[in-house]
Amino acid sequence: MHTFWLISPIIIVLGIALYFIWALRKRDKHYQTKKAIMKSGDRGEYKVQAVLRVLQKPNSKYRVYHNIKLGPDPDHTNEYDTLVVGPNGIFHIETKNYGGERGGIIDIDSQQNWILHKKSGYSKIISNPVGQVDSHEYRLRGFLNKVVGVRNLPTQGIIVLSCDNIRVRVNKGRDSSIPILGRHELLPYIRNYQQGHVTLYPRTIKKICQHIEAMNSAAQAR
Repeated sequence: MHTFWLISPIIIVLGIALYFIWALRKRDKHYQTKKAIMKSGDRGEYKVQAVLRVLQKPNSKYRVYHNIKLGPDPDHTNEYDTLVVGPNGIFHIETKNYGGERGGIIDIDSQQNWILHKKSGYSKIISNPVGQVDSHEYRLRGFLNKVVGVRNLPTQGIIVLSCDNIRVRVNKGRDSSIPILGRHELLPYIRNYQQGHVTLYPRTIKKICQHIEAMNSAAQAR
């Protein structure tokens, strides 16, 4: 009996130590997974940024911004992967690197669920980015109306899949107001976009861009 009482504190301490080791390993695994996802997302954004560099040439009529915050005021902003302002509209782009480098297939069913089928045979439901794009549209409209003081400008949200080896299969019932593009389709889409044949004149673009830069600076300083 005495032996049991002598050993039991050792067992308890050992059990606690093993639990902490397990918890630390679990936390480290979660951190490494999160870090890998962030790296994958960054790689996807870099690919899209490379495609849009042609719009950033000195003689370009477009202005391109990456990773900026916009909203009706500095306390109510969204972070945008990419924003393009040009004579034919304002484009807010959400980049997704679904499938990583290997790719796969995305099925969008009648309930607007996105199911990713990887080439390894593994399938999972992924978040539908349409809600995110809708939120960006709402904040952008608020910014243009309240901060810039302009209304009824053509704005367009776009989902860009940066992986070249990803394929999308869409149910016919999907709302197509937000296009899903491959990164090489993005530039032609922006250049050929027309909504109501509205033209943003250089002075309007300049005004919008000045407010974009001021709002982003104020929001980043929070």
